[in-house]
Amino acid sequence: MFKEHLQDKSKESEPASAANFILRKASCYLSSLEQRLDEQIDKRLVRTFYDLFVSILIFRHNKMGLLLSELGAYVCGPAKAPAGTKRISNLLRSKKWTSQLIDKYLLGRTHQRVQQLWQQGKRPLLLWDDSRIEKPESWFIQGLCSVYSSKGKRLTKIKRGYYDPPVSRICVPGFKWTAVLLSSLGGTPSVCQMSWWTTRGKFKSDGPSIIYRLLKNVQQSIGCLTHVMDRGYATSKMLEWLFKFQQDFIIRWKKNILLRHADKGLKQTHLLARSFRAQRNRLIWDKQRKINKRVSIAWAEVTHPEYPQEELYLVIVRDKHNYSGPMYILTSLVIETAAQAWEVMFSYIHRWEIEQAFRFGKSELAMESPRLWFWENRLKLLAIVSLVYDFLLQLLRGWRSWVNPFLKHWCHRTGERYRSASIPLYRLRLAIHWCLFFFLAQNSG
Repeated sequence: MFKEHLQDKSKESEPASAANFILRKASCYLSSLEQRLDEQIDKRLVRTFYDLFVSILIFRHNKMGLLLSELGAYVCGPAKAPAGTKRISNLLRSKKWTSQLIDKYLLGRTHQRVQQLWQQGKRPLLLWDDSRIEKPESWFIQGLCSVYSSKGKRLTKIKRGYYDPPVSRICVPGFKWTAVLLSSLGGTPSVCQMSWWTTRGKFKSDGPSIIYRLLKNVQQSIGCLTHVMDRGYATSKMLEWLFKFQQDFIIRWKKNILLRHADKGLKQTHLLARSFRAQRNRLIWDKQRKINKRVSIAWAEVTHPEYPQEELYLVIVRDKHNYSGPMYILTSLVIETAAQAWEVMFSYIHRWEIEQAFRFGKSELAMESPRLWFWENRLKLLAIVSLVYDFLLQLLRGWRSWVNPFLKHWCHRTGERYRSASIPLYRLRLAIHWCLFFFLAQNSG
């Protein structure tokens, strides 16, 4: 359907020109992947793959965004929605291709961008984090496991005049989600790998196995990079794997883990950090809290007691006004100057981009809405959604001069909030929705 509109050049109105630009860029983005698919599946399914990609790009609904019955109306039109649903089902049920094809495609694009970043003199950063997809009302679909409900925690916060919330944490059915994004300081991220897994049933796996597999894929496909991780990855086993695959890292370290200093001896991290006074301080912008903070920084060479031969550096970041406690960052990068220490700190702060990716995937791309019985079919659909997210990031990163007037025309907003808030990705998705929606309405006959 969308390929036919792309080939029709008879109409040159403004919506058509903007829509054709988006459809052409989507076609170019998927061209090499479609060639690989064409070698494995029928060409009609390849065409459906492109139509499904564009349909996900258009349809915005938090609760129904990935329902096949809704997407089918965009693939074949509202009058033939059941036929469109059948086409999507045939694509996802096909045994001739798997979600690993998309994983390899994203790794290939990551390798190309890493080379570009090195040529530009920038350090590539791989941002790691874990999340979960909650399916609280599902019970019989394949792959469900118990996940901690962040939504339940948010909804049961104490509110004045209401009953006390439950004391223990709330767990619901769902899936685990591990993601890796490629970025650089001051740059827009791109998707490197996204993996969904479960701890129960036929497809049972565990977090360490998933992390090991992702690290191995990165080392084999790309080489040595700098991995930026949160405190959940601050374990000796994680250090062992990073040393094994010869990867650099920046990890926010836990305060109660032992580290060794040449002069101070073996101490817990927070006790060891007390021995080092601030060497530099500066004013930085806290993106999460929307405030300016005066922070100081110190650093010292340390070693881990289980890997004494590996030279590591501990960076201590303190908040002057105590908005938050000290932050301890352990890195394998050599730190000899204050500029290098600040770079490590800002590299870790840049990890917030992957938190925004989880939020965008759940709220804007409706990753919690699929209703598919079988595990492999769900992985394929979620992998296609990760392609849509990477495509949106590519538009922001590579076509910023086109994005700004496009947003002004199709998603114009006024007010101080929209002038100061950094939400271009949400506005871009909304603008694409309206542009392609009006384009389809004008060409539907």
